[in-house]
Amino acid sequence: MPRDGLAELDAQAERLLRDAAAKPEEDAQAREALLQAAIPLVDAVVRDAFSDSGYAVDELFRPGYLGLLNAVCNFQLSHGQSFSAYAENLIKGEVRGHIRDRAERAAAPLWMSDLNRQIERVQAKLLREKGRLPTLAELADAVNITEEGIAEIFKAREALSYVSLSAEGRSNDPVPQIDVSRIRGLRPTAFPIEHRVKIASALERLADLQQKLVQHLFDAGE
Repeated sequence: MPRDGLAELDAQAERLLRDAAAKPEEDAQAREALLQAAIPLVDAVVRDAFSDSGYAVDELFRPGYLGLLNAVCNFQLSHGQSFSAYAENLIKGEVRGHIRDRAERAAAPLWMSDLNRQIERVQAKLLREKGRLPTLAELADAVNITEEGIAEIFKAREALSYVSLSAEGRSNDPVPQIDVSRIRGLRPTAFPIEHRVKIASALERLADLQQKLVQHLFDAGE
């Protein structure tokens, strides 16, 4: 989108906020006019920022348009940003979310995220207490999981939090082979971690089945 076009969009957005305060009855009409004027921005962002994503422009335009709608509806939350900059950030955010939702990710179980959060909390606590980052042995002792088990949990971290936005990059995304049987307690307890992992895995399989059933319910109405 040309620079002069962005400047006009920003000026139109500023007029919208100013006029909405003075003439609230015309707010909806003004936002609709801004939305229509800003539609080319979605196409420009998709083509410039996601040309190597491996997804068609038309497919990425749809989530990008949702980002633009968000920007038009909530420009008052932009914290002083220009409308074009605010809208571009929201457009990119929606498109990134769409790509990451669609991408085939390494199949790391959901309960692994909970274990990761537990380890992060314990690491922060030990840092406060000791004034330094804990060793692997100290971390294992604090969460009562063997060092082998901690290593398996660490394998999943990158796969849980990263998906490349380019098609070429996704072909090289990490796919760790997680040996769940190695996640065991360091000391005996009444409810050891290995039992909790088995129960969480079973519940996750039930949740997947429930999600599929709910999806079929809504698909049936189309």
